[in-house]
Amino acid sequence: MEPEAIDINKLQYGLERLVEIIKQNGQFSASEIKEAAIADVKRHIGEQKVYDDITLVILKQKY
Repeated sequence: MEPEAIDINKLQYGLERLVEIIKQNGQFSASEIKEAAIADVKRHIGEQKVYDDITLVILKQKY
């Protein structure tokens, strides 16, 4: 499934960008990763209206 958030120039957020945010924040808690991802999506869409929900499931495995 692809992230569907689109910016003002109709550029889609994209899975690659989501994966990069997760990599950059992987050392943090699942809750903090979620917040970082949502903040990045909101930065991407800027002032665009959100027409759908934002759903993330973040699981971390403890070693």
